[in-house]
Amino acid sequence: MYEKTTLPNGLRIVTDSMPAIKSVAIVFYVGTGSRYEAPAQAGISHFLEHLLFKGSRRYPKARDISEKIEGIGGIMNAATDREVTSYWCKVASSHFLTALDVLGDMLRYPLLEPEEIERERLVIVEELRMTNDDPSARAEALLDELLWPNQALGRDIGGTEESVMALAPHSFGEYMAHQYSPQNIVVSVAGDISHRDVVKAIDYLLGDWIPSETLDWYPELDVQTGPHLHVEGRKTDQAHLFLA
Repeated sequence: MYEKTTLPNGLRIVTDSMPAIKSVAIVFYVGTGSRYEAPAQAGISHFLEHLLFKGSRRYPKARDISEKIEGIGGIMNAATDREVTSYWCKVASSHFLTALDVLGDMLRYPLLEPEEIERERLVIVEELRMTNDDPSARAEALLDELLWPNQALGRDIGGTEESVMALAPHSFGEYMAHQYSPQNIVVSVAGDISHRDVVKAIDYLLGDWIPSETLDWYPELDVQTGPHLHVEGRKTDQAHLFLA
């Protein structure tokens, strides 16, 4: 059975107490992703996810963040989709407060330093090229484009090389000020910890987070009037077919 509490600033907390498991998993679900991006912003949600691991107010270097979690035997990662971006960490239950502090500081006070932005920009471009080189991933992307042509749902979550290279450094803070708002976030905690202790800790750490106005997602435009087919030829040993 799960328990849920909403803080006065709108931050939702959902827990599942599992005393037999001597660890804790924490996930911050942020209501943002590629569906919230204008064409000129394509890829900014995914780019921002990368940047949050590059340093925050209390943990100014990427190494500080990784060592703080890995040094206590924990693991952490993140993922961006069309409608949600998630940041998660799993640690022994005795280190719950440490993990919560790291994730909370990353989401509230990322440094977004210009040199890190430029360094990560090239990393993301290489990720896009890697995806394009994978026939299965490329076929899936073509299917999305067929289903939702010329709209947010049909674009690659990572954007394009052109859009990623064009994102101005100041745009990340502006986008984050809208989307990374407490009423747009759900914190989920499962493991050997009580709901009361989780709420108390999160309220202490994030209870003063002031809400802001969030962006609306771009609606799905149903422009299909008949069957569509796209074939892209490559010199591969297999054919990759996606059907919807």
